Amino acid sequence: MEYVLALLLSAGLTVGFIYFKKNKNISIKSAPVKKEELIQGYKEELLNILEENKDNKELQFQERIKFIKRVNYELSMNIFFDEIEAKNLIQELSGLGK
Repeated sequence: MEYVLALLLSAGLTVGFIYFKKNKNISIKSAPVKKEELIQGYKEELLNILEENKDNKELQFQERIKFIKRVNYELSMNIFFDEIEAKNLIQELSGLGK
């Protein structure tokens, strides 16, 4: 009786594992797509910051500097960007919205 119960439990777990493994739709993006999405996200975020502070130029400047520093730190830790690409993106973001 114990063997039958163990066999049924094993069969049920195996069938459940196979069912859930087949139904898992994992979308793996390539590195260029991820990089482009990150770049676009940074641009949109900076434009939103600039739009929120359009009436106060001093605050807008301070928020831009904080954002650029944060992006610089994030890019230095990101495996998709090398040092030159990160520097070019920071320069591009610095000139955005001027």
